Amino acid sequence: MRPLKLVMNAFGPYKGKVEIDFTQLAQSSLFLVSGPTGAGKTTIFDAIAYALFDSASGDSRQKDTFKSQFAKDTDLCYVELEFELGEKRYFIRREPTQTGPGTRSKTKQIQSNVEFHKDGKVTTKVKEANDEIQEILGLTYDQFRQIVMLPQGSFKKMLESNSGDKEIIFRNIFQTKQIEQFQEKLKNKAKVLEDQRKSHAQAIKQVFSSIAIEDNEVLDKAIEQHDVEKTVAILEESIDKEEKELAAAKEKISHYQNELKLYDQVIGWLEQQEKYINEKNELNAREDTIKQKESAVQKHTEAIKIVESKNLVDETEYQIHKQRAQLEELRETQAELIEKEKTESAKLEAVKEDLNHLALVRAEITKLNDEWKVFDQVEEKEQLIKQQEKTIQEKQETCENLNEVLVEVGKETEKIETDLKLIADLKSKLEDLKATTATSKETLQRVSNRNEELNRICTLQKEEAEFKKTYIEVKSAKEKAYHELIKGKAAYYSNLASVLAKELVEGEPCAVCGSVHHPAKATGDKESLTKEELEVLEQAETETNTRFTQISAKLENLTIDIQSRSARLEIAPSETDAAFNKGITEEQELQNQLQVFKKELETGEKQVSEEADLKQKLEELRKEESRMRTDFQKCESTIDFATERKQELIEEQVKLKGQMDAESKQAIQQAIKEKEQYIQTTENTHRTLQNSMSILKSELASTRTAIELTESQLVETTAKKEQLIKKFEQLKETSQLGEAFAEYVLEEVEKETFIKEIEEYRTAVLVNQDRIKQIEENLKTVDSIKEKSVYEVEIVQIKTQASELETQRDKLLTSSSQNKRAAEAIQDYQKQSSQVEKEYQLYGALSTLANGSKETDYISFERYVLGIYFEEILMAANQRFSQMTNHRYELQRQLEKGKGSGKQGLDMEVFDHYTGKTRSVHTLSGGETFKASLALALGLSDVIQNQNGGVSVDTLFVDEGFGTLDSDSLDMAVQTLLDLHQKGRLVGIISHVDELKTRIPAHIIVEKTATGSTAYIQK
Repeated sequence: MRPLKLVMNAFGPYKGKVEIDFTQLAQSSLFLVSGPTGAGKTTIFDAIAYALFDSASGDSRQKDTFKSQFAKDTDLCYVELEFELGEKRYFIRREPTQTGPGTRSKTKQIQSNVEFHKDGKVTTKVKEANDEIQEILGLTYDQFRQIVMLPQGSFKKMLESNSGDKEIIFRNIFQTKQIEQFQEKLKNKAKVLEDQRKSHAQAIKQVFSSIAIEDNEVLDKAIEQHDVEKTVAILEESIDKEEKELAAAKEKISHYQNELKLYDQVIGWLEQQEKYINEKNELNAREDTIKQKESAVQKHTEAIKIVESKNLVDETEYQIHKQRAQLEELRETQAELIEKEKTESAKLEAVKEDLNHLALVRAEITKLNDEWKVFDQVEEKEQLIKQQEKTIQEKQETCENLNEVLVEVGKETEKIETDLKLIADLKSKLEDLKATTATSKETLQRVSNRNEELNRICTLQKEEAEFKKTYIEVKSAKEKAYHELIKGKAAYYSNLASVLAKELVEGEPCAVCGSVHHPAKATGDKESLTKEELEVLEQAETETNTRFTQISAKLENLTIDIQSRSARLEIAPSETDAAFNKGITEEQELQNQLQVFKKELETGEKQVSEEADLKQKLEELRKEESRMRTDFQKCESTIDFATERKQELIEEQVKLKGQMDAESKQAIQQAIKEKEQYIQTTENTHRTLQNSMSILKSELASTRTAIELTESQLVETTAKKEQLIKKFEQLKETSQLGEAFAEYVLEEVEKETFIKEIEEYRTAVLVNQDRIKQIEENLKTVDSIKEKSVYEVEIVQIKTQASELETQRDKLLTSSSQNKRAAEAIQDYQKQSSQVEKEYQLYGALSTLANGSKETDYISFERYVLGIYFEEILMAANQRFSQMTNHRYELQRQLEKGKGSGKQGLDMEVFDHYTGKTRSVHTLSGGETFKASLALALGLSDVIQNQNGGVSVDTLFVDEGFGTLDSDSLDMAVQTLLDLHQKGRLVGIISHVDELKTRIPAHIIVEKTATGSTAYIQK
């Protein structure tokens, strides 16, 4: 991946739009990003990382804070990056979540957006775009930060991190998360199996306690010894015995149950036989009553038929009376209609005479309409005259307006021609101003660099003053400790005899003279010192002396550094403050001057940028002037034509007025209305009378038809009445009920009750006969029938015996079932336990081996795999680290086990070829640490590229770290980066080190102002 062009707008400290064209660095692929602290150097790397991975380059920046605080809510924050990979170019644009410009309102909340252009297609979904970019680059975000963009602080973190921290870093880079998950699965599996072992053992113990066998010492002993096989054997033997006893009890209980069932059945039959015989006697007693009710129902049926026949005769009589009345009414209506028809016919003849006069009235209306049209033509001519007058007035106003506009266009044309002459003069002045601005920027850069160095010298001088105070204090303490030690030694040696005397024992030889008697031992004074007290004084003197040596060395280094830096600036150390203050004033003046130049340039360039617009506008004005002159001529022609047409219309109107007789259109309109009203009234009256006559004739015809139909129906109804009377007399004679037949009619409820009672009685007789017959058949199947009381006594005896057997059976059934479940459970748990134990031995050993233990020096399987990658990284890193340290140092993996039981296997140490010994990376100096960190980062970059199938990474960005290097070390570090540059990689460095500004020719300059930062390329 190689960036081609970066565009930032309202991003970080950059208020406006900033474009960085990396193609301008094609001949200088090693470049330096320089500028004041906080100006936005690292923000350039943030923008690239955000464009590619939707994240910043470091851990301290969040993407929802990317929008510049210098920008307004109406400004849109976005980043655009064009980059090259292989022979293809790609374009990505991202907008973070922000408050930005709205469409309907002034501002609105904008969610994060993305546009990724690839192979002519555009991806606008964030996740899809992120996945596509990662697939193209072949790198994750974490890998990108390790091999392409090395942010502040990440060098040393990798170098000094312990095995646990490196494991997390390498896991993300080399994708060994699956191995870690595999280790965790083994650990969890071993834990589950161990819990199952304990669970099975506890379950078997609980099953032992549920065994239902009493007074069996052999079983108790087997359970106590946890002898599963013997316990199961005893259980199975006991279960077989209980099964046999249970079968015998069940067979006897079944026999008793069959006897009880038979006895109960016979007793039931005897009881039912007695019941049904009694029921039969009761039914026989009701026979006469039922027969009487059957006779009453039959007479009711015959009487109902006679009543219905009598009702039909009465109904027919009523119909005859009704038809005679209807016939009389129809004849009266017929007479009224005939009289009305004569009256309407006379009226119709009178209206026909008025109809003959209507033709003359219509001719008069036609004549009035023709005169109305003449009035319309006169009015139409009047409207046309007014239209021509209006056209003349409008065109006169238009001509006046066009004339005024033509004057204004002429003035504006003259002004633009003057402005174009001024712009031509301004162009040459702007070129001179640009040259002056470039010279001022170079001067400002030199002054700014000098001020930074002066500020550094002032800081060092303050440190020197503090160290001088410390130096005096430490020197005083050193001299005091030295005098106390001299004094202590004198006291100690002067009393050494008394010290030896204290160790003499009577009867044992003296270490000095050999005597075994010690009559006069030496005694010490009160101010004597012990050997331990003397050693304390010596330790104190050594520590103060060491402290004094360190302070002296640091003070001397500071003084040399100050003198060296002052010499390079060609000033005395005492003149630093005055020079710094003067430089700040000069820098501010230059910045102010540049701001003035910038505003003049912006104003001038804005005016020059308007030249094309002015020329275009001048051309448009000239075209507009020509068009308006043409319109003016057309306008005057229209006025002449309208004037002539107006005079013609006036003459035509005078001729038409001579043809009119009526006073007004209203008089004509009133006359026409009255005549049309007369016509309409006459026609409506004629139409109404015709309709009335038609209706009367129709009603007369309908009435005649109704009279004929009614007369016919009356004849038929009279004949029907005679037939019904004859049938009524026949029914009375046949039933023999006489004239009092109505008395035999029952109430409906009484009749239904009789019928229901009769049916229920006849059904009960038949059912009773069938039941008595069935019971007699059942009793024939019994050998000998006993009395009911005999059967009841035998049933009580059998139930007692069966109950005792059922109690014995239930007890056997419970114990047998309980022991069966116990045996099955024991065998099942034993089988599961055997399988679990086998698996636990396997997975427990694998988990211990994979997760690291004392036997494996606490190195897990994942760290073993990562260790192989780590060895490759160290080999690649040492190729550069050895070169940068003149072949003195070499990074090595620490193979010796460290203290404690923490994570091991990914720690490193430094082998010093000068001493032939290894030491901790923490003992390296600041410059050595930077070299080791840079070499390690580049080594990691090489390994990841190889590990990812030769991922093409043509770019490296390094953020800070060069300030700790001396001149020689800086040369080596720069040479290492130049080697990368010569291999075709684009290398960018962020640093405040002045020497890099002279060693690296291509710069991206970041300038900080009170209104935001700007950046540009300086080659």
